[in-house]
Amino acid sequence: MRTIRIAALAAALTVAAAPAFSDETARVYGRILAEAGSVQEKYAAATAASAVDDPDLAPYLADALDWALGVRSNVKPGPDRETYEQLTRILLKRLGEARYANAAASAMRAVEDSPDPLTRAEALIALGSMRATEYAERVALLLRDLNAAPTADKAAGEQVAFGCVIALERMRSPEGFAPLFFASEGWYSRRVREQAERSLALVLADPSEAVSALLRVETPPRMLRALALELRSQAPAAGKAAVAALALGRGIAYVPRNRVEQGQLSELRVVAMNALAAAGPGDGSAAPDIAEAYRIGPTDERLVAMKALGAEKSSASAAALRDIIIDLNSAQKAGLVDETRNALMKAALQNAAVNAGKELAPAVQAVLINDGWSSGVLTLASAAQKALQK
Repeated sequence: MRTIRIAALAAALTVAAAPAFSDETARVYGRILAEAGSVQEKYAAATAASAVDDPDLAPYLADALDWALGVRSNVKPGPDRETYEQLTRILLKRLGEARYANAAASAMRAVEDSPDPLTRAEALIALGSMRATEYAERVALLLRDLNAAPTADKAAGEQVAFGCVIALERMRSPEGFAPLFFASEGWYSRRVREQAERSLALVLADPSEAVSALLRVETPPRMLRALALELRSQAPAAGKAAVAALALGRGIAYVPRNRVEQGQLSELRVVAMNALAAAGPGDGSAAPDIAEAYRIGPTDERLVAMKALGAEKSSASAAALRDIIIDLNSAQKAGLVDETRNALMKAALQNAAVNAGKELAPAVQAVLINDGWSSGVLTLASAAQKALQK
């Protein structure tokens, strides 16, 4: 009897979809969905209805979802339960595709009440498609908790996490940035991590504020990742420069626990100073940190620091570059001569010519009158002096 009734429903749905009845399609589908009394009948009706692209069907599908959520506790384990979950997922998927926001509360109920991870994931994705941002915080908290440690059933945890990632991406909510950031390096499979990484770029076109928050509290490798996200984002140039300056300061202030972190902090400072150099002239506020990076960094970092001081072109950066040149010149006069110092002086003079601040004049003159330098250094000093005179 049940099979016959389902077949009759399918036939009725086929007739409803015929062109002659196009104006009545949604009403007929709605009636059949409402009259389907069992899970199997509801599933047959929902399967057929979901194949029809008619936005007027959404309220009827939402009613069917509410019915399904209401009868869950009465559905026995086994084939009936499997059909029930398929029914729920079909309804959630179709409502999400229709972006039927009126069903958002029901979708969230499915997320929180369903024991089935695939159903929960489908509900989360539907919430994202509906742009139900009123639930963004709850979805973000769910992903945060999942990020903390692998679930007992890892596959189930990944399915729900993937749903969270897609939901937060589609909601475009700032609250999703941090949990997506941590999901992209979490315990999940490559599929989930890579999706979280892609979603990060879509959640915030300008992530400057969110990245700054991470830089203030996170470890060196995470600071590096956060800065890289900022620099390849659509943030305005001024925002990128401000974040780079913050990253540089954090790279100086953070106390490394081992040599690995020392190297990571140096890399962070180098990336930040390259970004500042690319940003061009500034107001001098970053000059003290650039000078400190020169003081504590290895040779490669020192070369980047001088490039940043040259490009920054403020009085403060000119003064910092002047002090570097004077120190190098004094060391040479004291007999401390080697290839590294020679390379540093050449770089300092090249960037002095770029900076061209008047504060550099006495330092460049001091090099010119020191005949202990090689002809290559003196040639660069002459070029710097000409640049200062323009």
